[in-house]
Amino acid sequence: MAANLVDLIRGYLTPDLMDKAASYVGESGPDTSKALGAIVPTTVAALSNLAATKTGAQQISQALAAGKYDGSLLGNVGSLFGNKISTDNTVTAGKGLLDSLFGNSLGSMTDLIARASGIRAGSASSLMALIAPLIMHVLGRQQAAAGGGVSALTNLLGEQRGFLGGLLPSGMASLLGWSGVTSGLSDVASATAGAASRATREVAAATSRTSDWWIPLAAVAALILLAIGYMSWWAPAREAARVATTKLAELQLPGGFKISVPEGAFNFSLATWLASTSDTTVPKRFVFDNLNFESGTTTLTPESRPTVDSLTAILKAYPSVSVGLEGYTDSTGDAEANKKLSLDRAAAVKNLLVGGGVAESRIATAGYGPDKPVASNETEEGRAKNRRLELVVEKR
Repeated sequence: MAANLVDLIRGYLTPDLMDKAASYVGESGPDTSKALGAIVPTTVAALSNLAATKTGAQQISQALAAGKYDGSLLGNVGSLFGNKISTDNTVTAGKGLLDSLFGNSLGSMTDLIARASGIRAGSASSLMALIAPLIMHVLGRQQAAAGGGVSALTNLLGEQRGFLGGLLPSGMASLLGWSGVTSGLSDVASATAGAASRATREVAAATSRTSDWWIPLAAVAALILLAIGYMSWWAPAREAARVATTKLAELQLPGGFKISVPEGAFNFSLATWLASTSDTTVPKRFVFDNLNFESGTTTLTPESRPTVDSLTAILKAYPSVSVGLEGYTDSTGDAEANKKLSLDRAAAVKNLLVGGGVAESRIATAGYGPDKPVASNETEEGRAKNRRLELVVEKR
């Protein structure tokens, strides 16, 4: 009989462990429980997806061997929270492991989990990294029990798809390309649907005590609540689909460099402008897209690295170009702290560019925090536009 990895892993997630996880990421216990409930099937599904190819299965097998994921942790799962330093180290190692296995899809996965459970994206990322060793140890033990080797791993993970129906957060099956597996309605959408139902009942009860003119308003209120819930889980899936279908353009750079970037994206516009001789006026501003940081940190999300890698190639292809990196935030929080964060984020990108071979003297940095907003800070959409990094070409 096939082993159900999700059930096996969940067996180790005791209430005490989940309380410690909630304390570590600073989220509520119920929300953390929801997140972990989504993380386990999502990670198993992603591993199953990866193991569908021979190269992917070998990659997982190598990761199991390199990390010595043989089940030895399972006798003391509480060691994940030995102390803050060891937990931080586990999260760092877990993020590296997940990044190496899932690459650019990891950011979209954690975003969907965060939205489904109502926690911050950074918290979802930390929880996923923290639980990754447990998942890998369970997988390693089951691989050994099945006879070991890549073929046993392939068969084991291939059997998991049958156990995952209804367990994945909404939109996750589409992100993984699994048309035959249904995603569960997200907790946010479920709660909103329940709220809409309650609103209808409560207003209907009120109408029985007053008059029938309230009934249409009750229906409108319920529909609005349902629409909000729908958008809360549909938006990330729609964004994932948009990214997946964006057409890539291959650009030839001076010196024999070639890059593949989404048409119309930041690096596409920059490279096209530098190659043109019709508009040479400087300074010239470009706003980064596909560049995001973990909430409140200077750590780039994994899906943001291709943007920096492409920019590195462009700047190396045009060695006479000098640029400035300017960081901005929205108006939420302390203005001085935001200025420091915006400068630190600009410096973080500069460090990656310098590490890639771009001369440090060619890159200046500045952080303006909430200054110079480009949209209203009264709406989430406006605040999202204000949280940005701009590249200014000072010299061609």
